[in-house]
Amino acid sequence: MITDDDKITATMVLAKCAANDPWFPNGGEATVMAWAEVFSDARLPREDLLAGVARAYRLAKEGFRPLPGPIVEHSKAAYFESIQALPEDRREAMEEASHVLQGMGIAPPEAHRYARRVALGRTPQLQLTAEQTAEFRRRLAERRELVAEPRKAIIGTSWFKAAAR
Repeated sequence: MITDDDKITATMVLAKCAANDPWFPNGGEATVMAWAEVFSDARLPREDLLAGVARAYRLAKEGFRPLPGPIVEHSKAAYFESIQALPEDRREAMEEASHVLQGMGIAPPEAHRYARRVALGRTPQLQLTAEQTAEFRRRLAERRELVAEPRKAIIGTSWFKAAAR
């Protein structure tokens, strides 16, 4: 189902295409509705779709004719390029946050989306309750303490004796 937000997104994407291409046609309401339908099915946030327009025109060859499908593909590619451009420590923190969220019962795809959006400085679509936020911070702190504390072998255990042989 096409929402008003999908229509606004399609209008903004079409306007950005027109800003990049002075020969881009003004298709009117029918074009907005057709593009909104594709964007609704893609379930990508507006900022990703707008980044997809920028990427499409940046990489475009002469004679490029934007259509909603290729804009969606460029949007996905731009999103993953921005994830890959993060410093290693930010990507590790993102993965750590995703694992903590999954441990709290949030489905893996939603946990990944949440952690990625936060790592990119974006507002996550999933909003944690105050209790969930407190639980997340507690679990993350515990996890970081475990990583910071080196494991110690217990001398005298059967595992240690067997490993020494």
